[in-house]
Amino acid sequence: MEIGINSAAVKEFCSSGAISAKDVDLIEISLAEQDFLASEERLTETAREVKEIHDVKYTVHAPYQNSPVEHLRINFAEINERNTKLMEKVLEICNRIDAECVVVHGGDALNGKALSNVIENLKVICDTADKYGINVVIENVFTSEKGIKRVGETPEELLYIAEKVSKDNLGINIDVGHAFISSFIHGIQIEDYFKILGDYIVHLHVHNNHGLHGNPWDEHLPLFSGLIDYTNLRNLLKSRNVVLEVKNGSKEEIRASLDFLRVRSVRPKVNYII
Repeated sequence: MEIGINSAAVKEFCSSGAISAKDVDLIEISLAEQDFLASEERLTETAREVKEIHDVKYTVHAPYQNSPVEHLRINFAEINERNTKLMEKVLEICNRIDAECVVVHGGDALNGKALSNVIENLKVICDTADKYGINVVIENVFTSEKGIKRVGETPEELLYIAEKVSKDNLGINIDVGHAFISSFIHGIQIEDYFKILGDYIVHLHVHNNHGLHGNPWDEHLPLFSGLIDYTNLRNLLKSRNVVLEVKNGSKEEIRASLDFLRVRSVRPKVNYII
């Protein structure tokens, strides 16, 4: 099991990062929060240098339907050439930095064809990714604060997608924070995602929030800063990759979260240097 963190929390990729690349097995580079086309050369050069020095592994998070850089958004619930071209570029970057997998969202369910469109898009993207030896993992999402439904909110829907796409390089990323929000909306439990999706789960995003009481709901807090009881979920946090995906919280809280995750890992506890 590889223990990782999102690149925005790593000093080598972000000046305000809480930890160093040497402190984790894996770094997930998000292309959703930056103009990755404009910064491609600088990004890939930094990633290769960090990998050479610290021997880290990489995964990549692709842009999604409402990511901050509007002209680079990808919505798999629609069939269009723009989605395909952008994902091809994402996969090229994955290949350049030796990323083992790319995380994607399904997209907004704005019409009756959204689910079938996601399935068809994933078939195409999985075929392209397979040429590079890259896995694609689809992440569970949640209905937005504005009431916009997304494809892939429930474990049953994710299972249906995985079975219909039927590609060996397609897996599922369980985002525990998203599952907690969905548990209020759909009346399900976080544990249901793990029970129903089983061996399809190859990637985890872990972070905390206050459910529908948070603002925004998806707060991306360290593990012990919200309402999710990670101590009770500890035995479920078993996957090829476990990524602490934090956007808020102190350095001490982030370090404590990583230490908690390492209890499940063979990697020894490290001494942090600021």
